[in-house]
Amino acid sequence: MAYDIERLKDKEHFQNGEFWVSPLNFEDEVISDFRGKKVQIHDVTLRDGEQTVGVAFSPEERVAIAEALSDIGIHRLEIGMPPASPEILEGMKRIVNRNLQSEMVAFVRTIRKDIDMAIDSGVKTAILEHIMNPYATESAYGLSKQEVMDRLIDTVTYANEKGLKTIFMGWDLTRGDDWDFVKEIYQTLAAETKLDGLVAVDTVGVASPRAVGYLFRKLSEWLPNTRLEFHSHNEFGLGNAGCIEAIANGASVIHTAYNGLGDRTGNVATEEIVMILELLMGIKTGIKLEGIMNASVTVENISQRRLAGNKPIVGRDLNKLETGIGADLHRKFNDAGFNVTIQAFQPEVVGMEPYHLVMGKNSGAATIEFYLDKLGVTATQDQVKEITDRVKWQGRVQHTLLTDAQFLKICHDVIR
Repeated sequence: MAYDIERLKDKEHFQNGEFWVSPLNFEDEVISDFRGKKVQIHDVTLRDGEQTVGVAFSPEERVAIAEALSDIGIHRLEIGMPPASPEILEGMKRIVNRNLQSEMVAFVRTIRKDIDMAIDSGVKTAILEHIMNPYATESAYGLSKQEVMDRLIDTVTYANEKGLKTIFMGWDLTRGDDWDFVKEIYQTLAAETKLDGLVAVDTVGVASPRAVGYLFRKLSEWLPNTRLEFHSHNEFGLGNAGCIEAIANGASVIHTAYNGLGDRTGNVATEEIVMILELLMGIKTGIKLEGIMNASVTVENISQRRLAGNKPIVGRDLNKLETGIGADLHRKFNDAGFNVTIQAFQPEVVGMEPYHLVMGKNSGAATIEFYLDKLGVTATQDQVKEITDRVKWQGRVQHTLLTDAQFLKICHDVIR
């Protein structure tokens, strides 16, 4: 049996020119919990993302970010908490007046005047938040379970009566240990109000992925007719894994922030979750993947929070190949008809510049031969070896990639 490109055609894990991921993702035992599921992205860049230390958005910047995210088809945008500042409320009004395609959502406390401000902003949907850690409700706020329940029912009902599509967010949910407390409040809230959705929140990112799966199995059992959503932070680097478990066990909306912005370690990154859903789980989001990079650049420039070059999905160095072994495999795969070589997906899929070889301390002979051909320089095998050694040395000395001009200078010195 030939292990060539023909063998891979029509496989879910391979699309030449776009991506090549693991076939294990699509084994029935792995994929069965995701088949046929629809998942919406609820982007919180303009609210939780702005809680990144040192980040602040003007009304004009809020509009620019909202337009960039709506343009690629993000389903819902949480555009701000209106009581937080007059500038935020003004920005929210401007966004709503743009009549963008995404659903616009306000984030408010379970306080009637907050709900009135959300209505004033022009949104039709609001998330009402209240802490669900029983230790905090009692010790920090002096509220009994009944008082919490009364407050939630009163404010959700008030929002319903005002015509708002209402979602409840119970934050710091995962650190409590009285699940009867959670079950009773949630079931009562779902039964006595017109609740459009319920958000479970791992506020400080302390639930393991398996714990998140367990939580959503319980919520699905308690609330079979309520749409479940998940909002997580990334304290242990497990945010994405928790989202996968949430989806497998009943969540149909995932809260994210572009470029992983957010309080402390940040929210799960919008662009990462979208690509995980699309390429690893076979869930079509309807989001324009080719616009992912442009939205990332917009958010990066406005937030002034620079991304690491190796940041998943949108890192600016992901389309560069420096290592000798990688470059050799890339060239040989290309010769065999593979467009996707030593990467998960082509950079163009997310709107990035094409994959290309670069020269530096890790370069091998394959990269040097590629650049010799590119620049029309002829060299013997001994000269290729010496040029390779000099390129490696120069890369180590200057701690950066080499330019074509530097490479030509080395070639000139070696080939006399």
